[in-house]
Amino acid sequence: MAVLFIIMAAGFILGRFKLLTPEGIKILTRVVLFVALPCTILSSVFENEINITIGDTVYFLLMALVTFLIAFLISIPVIRLLGGDKNNHGLLNFMSVFSNCGFMGFPVVIAIFGVSSAYYIALFNIPFNIIVFSLGIYLVASKRKTGINSNPSGEEQPFKTFDPKLLINPTLIVALLAIPIALTGVSPPLFITESIRITGGITTPGGMLIIGATLANIPLKSVFSEWRIFPAALLKLIIIPTVTWLILRQIITNELMLGVLVVISGMPTAVMASMFAVEYGGNEKTASAGVFLSTLLCGITVPLIVYLFLM
Repeated sequence: MAVLFIIMAAGFILGRFKLLTPEGIKILTRVVLFVALPCTILSSVFENEINITIGDTVYFLLMALVTFLIAFLISIPVIRLLGGDKNNHGLLNFMSVFSNCGFMGFPVVIAIFGVSSAYYIALFNIPFNIIVFSLGIYLVASKRKTGINSNPSGEEQPFKTFDPKLLINPTLIVALLAIPIALTGVSPPLFITESIRITGGITTPGGMLIIGATLANIPLKSVFSEWRIFPAALLKLIIIPTVTWLILRQIITNELMLGVLVVISGMPTAVMASMFAVEYGGNEKTASAGVFLSTLLCGITVPLIVYLFLM
C-alpha cells in the first residue's frame, strides 16, 4: 500500500502542477481502461495459476452479488438514520456500497494476492458494471423532475439520461472472454503472452496516477463541508468489509476467493460517484469529498483488514 500511495502521490503532484491536465487524465484513463486492464485480465487467465473451474466461476459471481446485498442491507438503514437532505441519501448509499474495484481494485488486490487474482477481479467487474450503470446512476442522479446542468461555458443543458451502451466496454468484454479461456486453458504463443503481460503492467501505475491526479482537482475545504461523508467512509472502509468477512467466511472455503471479495468490499468509494454526479445532476461536492476521504483513509484501513482477517 505504501508503494501504491507513493505512486498516487506522484499523480497528485502532477495534477496539482497541471503536468497531468484534466484532458491528460482522460487520455490516460482511456489507455488504462481500454488497453491495460484488458491485458491484465488476459495475462491472469493465460497464467491460470489457480485452476479455475466453471463451478468456481459461477460460485464467485454469486458471492459477488451477495457482497452487494450485504452492503445495501447495511448502508440503507444507516444512511437513513443520518438524516439530512433526502436527495443526498442515494448518493451516500452509492458511496458506501460501490468500490473503486477498477483503478484501485486491480493494483491493490494484485499487490496482495498476485496476478492470478486478476481473474477474480475481472469477474467481479461483470456484476459491478451492470449494477453501477443502472441502479448506481439512479442512486446518484438528481431526484428533481426537471434537471438543468451548467457546463463550463455557462450554458444550461438537461441532465443526461442512462445510456445502455455504457454497459458495453472493453474491460467487461474481455472479462466475459476470459471465462472460456480460463476454463479451456487455451494459451497463445509466448511472444504474445509476454506482450500482453508487459502492456498489462501499465494498469497499476496508470491507475494510481489517475486517482492521484483526480484528487488534486478536488478542493480540500469541500471534504469537511458535509459531515455525513465521514460515517459513509466508516461504512465503506470498515463496517461493510468486516460484516462481509464474518458472513462469507461461513460459506466460502477458497481463501483466495474470500480474500478478493473482502478486500474489494473495503476499497474506497468508486470514482464514478463524482463522474455520475456531474453527468446526472447529483451533489458534486459531496461525491468528490467522499471519494477523496475514502481514498485517503484506505491506506490505513486496507492493510488493517488484511492483517486482522486474512493473515
